[in-house]
Amino acid sequence: MNKSTFFPQTEPETWEEWGPSILEKGGTVFLLGGVDTGKTYIARLLYQKGCKAGLKSAILELDVGQSEFGPPMTCTFFVEERPKRQYFIGRFSPQGAFWRCLTAAALLKKEAEKEGTELTIVDTTGLVEGSPGVWLKRTKIEILRPDFIIARERGFELEPILSRFSYRTDIKIIKDPVPAQVKRFSPQERAILREQKLRNYFKTARAFQISTESVALLPGAQFFERGKGNGSLVVGLLDGEGWLLALGILLEGGKNLKLIAPVSDISEIRAIEASTIRIFNHESLIMNKNIKELGER
Repeated sequence: MNKSTFFPQTEPETWEEWGPSILEKGGTVFLLGGVDTGKTYIARLLYQKGCKAGLKSAILELDVGQSEFGPPMTCTFFVEERPKRQYFIGRFSPQGAFWRCLTAAALLKKEAEKEGTELTIVDTTGLVEGSPGVWLKRTKIEILRPDFIIARERGFELEPILSRFSYRTDIKIIKDPVPAQVKRFSPQERAILREQKLRNYFKTARAFQISTESVALLPGAQFFERGKGNGSLVVGLLDGEGWLLALGILLEGGKNLKLIAPVSDISEIRAIEASTIRIFNHESLIMNKNIKELGER
């Protein structure tokens, strides 16, 4: 990871209004805002500033669609310059997976507490409007109990969420308008960015086979049948505690599954979980054309 490009080199104009007080107090900062409002920029900035100030800092990335600190379809606990824990969601959107997203939030916050982090920055999806978006963000805030909410809004779109917490004395709400220069991405551009991230993620993939008798198949074996023309299923490879080891692509079903994944050791795999995503023509996604055979289990 190249910090010079990965982390911001400039502060927003409003930094002095809220940045120093956050660094002085520490705690949990919840970033709230719609799509393309600069939440991840603020997350990177706070993480960098926190580390420089001597605070043990971490990012809880809960944005399953536009992940920056882990692969797409996951939630990530990023600390000490690396993703330490990842939870598999299996979708590019929280829609249809609210309970998994909330579970990930709670478990990753617990990991941050175990790690003894002094500044925890929570980066979230841009789903903030409509009943589902309002309910999801309100519930995440209740679960995570942040010390600060930084509300990045263009108008008043966050009021249905913020109004629920306006009376709270334990949460400081910071309204930070989105600068006009923040770039908006079209759905097509966001899809291209996801493909680029997946392409980069799988560039070191290796092939291996694993017996269905040696692992749990979630949610069931019927999800792992690769029918002709149905594309290659993206799966999560899980360890014995339910954390994600790596994303994989299922090439062949049956009693012995053939997969490719960027892993060097398959002995820790205890479960394989199906996503809702299938990749057509996976060969075009994999940059490593000479995929090495890792072995069997």
